[in-house]
Amino acid sequence: MMKFRFAAAILAFYPMAAHATESPWTGTWKLAPARSSPGADGAPPAYVLAITADRRIRWEIPSIGEVVTGHIDGQPMVVHRTKPTPGLTLSVFSSDPALPHELAYKVEKNGTQIGGGRMILIEGGKAWVDISWAAGKEEYGAELVYVRS
Repeated sequence: MMKFRFAAAILAFYPMAAHATESPWTGTWKLAPARSSPGADGAPPAYVLAITADRRIRWEIPSIGEVVTGHIDGQPMVVHRTKPTPGLTLSVFSSDPALPHELAYKVEKNGTQIGGGRMILIEGGKAWVDISWAAGKEEYGAELVYVRS
């Protein structure tokens, strides 16, 4: 009986402990077109992100069947999509070891950068801004706002 109570106490505590260390990026995010730059119509309508304390990331864009998994360390991760895109990679990095409120990324095709951007959490983690651009065109970046759903 004592073992059962101990196990029940551990299981009751575990969800709270896991939630307390969850990244503010983890969750489902929907595009807010009215808050984004004009022309946001072609942007992904939603992202599903999961980031762990050890800097592992799972990045999904459900509308195109995109799934990317790896680490937030700047190393290229293969982009897997329903419609294959050979040679496409995504690198995600952060200058802050704690991974709080800003991430940067770049997209490459066969080793050549084709785009990049910065993702910044705003409104206490209720939304984030994606400032993205084509390679070499940083001055023409567009802003997309995603809100937690």
